[in-house]
Amino acid sequence: MNQFNSTIFIIFAVILYMMAVDSNVSVYIVLQTKLLKINLSRFIWMLVNHPNNFITTWVNNRKYDKIAKDFLKEYNSNGDV
Repeated sequence: MNQFNSTIFIIFAVILYMMAVDSNVSVYIVLQTKLLKINLSRFIWMLVNHPNNFITTWVNNRKYDKIAKDFLKEYNSNGDV
């Protein structure tokens, strides 16, 4: 095993030992993983839905232009009747 693998193994061994000795450590680790998942999803939502993000703005503008053209075509076809 190289040094990185040994270090990771020792860290997880210490965490498992602490979980075996005290049950609150396992609850804390579960809560921290849930917090990490929430923060990652929050970051992704902020990244995707931020109004200054040019890619999402461009995609939404194309979608709105398409809807406007469809409404205009429907309005013009109903005006002929």
